[in-house]
Amino acid sequence: MPRPKGSKNKKTVSVDSVEVIEEKIAAAEAEIEELSDHLKARKSELKELLKKKEAALKAAAQKKAEEDKAAILAALEKSNKSVDEILAFLK
Repeated sequence: MPRPKGSKNKKTVSVDSVEVIEEKIAAAEAEIEELSDHLKARKSELKELLKKKEAALKAAAQKKAEEDKAAILAALEKSNKSVDEILAFLK
């Protein structure tokens, strides 16, 4: 006589008690809360780092602009030409 379909694949289901399920739920909620707090801290840290990066970039750009200006003025003095002559040359 053949075996009925699906009889070999039956699985037993273990049923946890309500207390165990509630403990697992509480643990999961506590872990989510902890991770949320950690995420908020990391986001604020990232925000501060981005502000510092922006300030550093501004300072570097300003320093480079001052160096370029000094180099241009030095080249102007070295050329022994007047500002009008240089402006005429640039046009």
